[in-house]
Amino acid sequence: MADLQPAAGGADGRRALPWLQRHMPIAITLFYVALGLCWILFSDLAVERFVASPADAARFQTYKGVLYVLLSAVVIYALLHAYHSRNQRSLEVVSQMAQALSDSENALRLANQDLERRVAQRTLELEAANRELEAFVHAVSHDLRAPLRGMTGFSQALQDLAPTGLDDKSKHYLARIQEASQRMAELIDDLLDLSRIGQSQMVHQQVDLSRLATECGARIAERYPGRQVALKVEPGMTAQGDLRLLRIALENLLDNAWKYTARTAAATIVVGSELVDGERRFFVRDNGVGFDMAYAGKLFGPFQRMHTEAQFPGTGIGLVTVHRILARHGGRIWADAAVDRGATFTFTLPRA
Repeated sequence: MADLQPAAGGADGRRALPWLQRHMPIAITLFYVALGLCWILFSDLAVERFVASPADAARFQTYKGVLYVLLSAVVIYALLHAYHSRNQRSLEVVSQMAQALSDSENALRLANQDLERRVAQRTLELEAANRELEAFVHAVSHDLRAPLRGMTGFSQALQDLAPTGLDDKSKHYLARIQEASQRMAELIDDLLDLSRIGQSQMVHQQVDLSRLATECGARIAERYPGRQVALKVEPGMTAQGDLRLLRIALENLLDNAWKYTARTAAATIVVGSELVDGERRFFVRDNGVGFDMAYAGKLFGPFQRMHTEAQFPGTGIGLVTVHRILARHGGRIWADAAVDRGATFTFTLPRA
């Protein structure tokens, strides 16, 4: 189809043709009239000058008429033949273009059918993967919790019913078992929450982020009794999103800020926003221990932590959950920090 020339059709192609081929009917008429007038004029002059007798003049007029008819017929035939040949070539080009277009439509139809088949196959594979994930979540929720509860309960019973002469090392071992059981229960809960985020249906609405951050801060303050943390929330911040998921994201970010300011004398957490290149960006900033930006690439990976369990407890799932929630909203999140100089987590959300 690329080899076809467009000169046979379109305004540019028509302008490129000679005037005679573009106006063939008018050209034939004008030619016939001009030829007739010239023939009559010059033949009459020739009769007056070269023919003397009336008999010769009559024969000359007869020959003149026959010659005029033959000459005009030859010229008109030549013009019509050229016009017909040109139209025939145009029809052939149009036919080739139509065939090429038909071939392209067939190829496109086959490509669409193949694409639909692949989409259907991938959909079936995705549905199978989701079913396997649901089965895994069910197993984690039921099959793992039962032995974990048994281990926790029996260790607590052993500690309560143990004789008073139980040595300190044994008591320490029992306490370690209970702590490990509690941590495993928290890890299971976090993994379940993370798996449900991708499966839950989102309900978009206008969300008051300022009010949401204040409510999350109040709930987190109850988890850390005795802590004095100055929470500053910028008023009037709004965004479009799912209220339940955004609550989980903000609660995880604020819980991190609360946790990593535990060793700061005057702990301060700021929730605010800024306009950068026409984009509204929200942030959660603290003056805690911070972290080395050389390891920032590991922040949003599962079970990746910047500090040891002995320094700051946690499961390493919180920021992964935040990242997934913001990704489902079409937003982004990144961090900026320095050791012993706090950290700032900045994220974006779609406009209302």
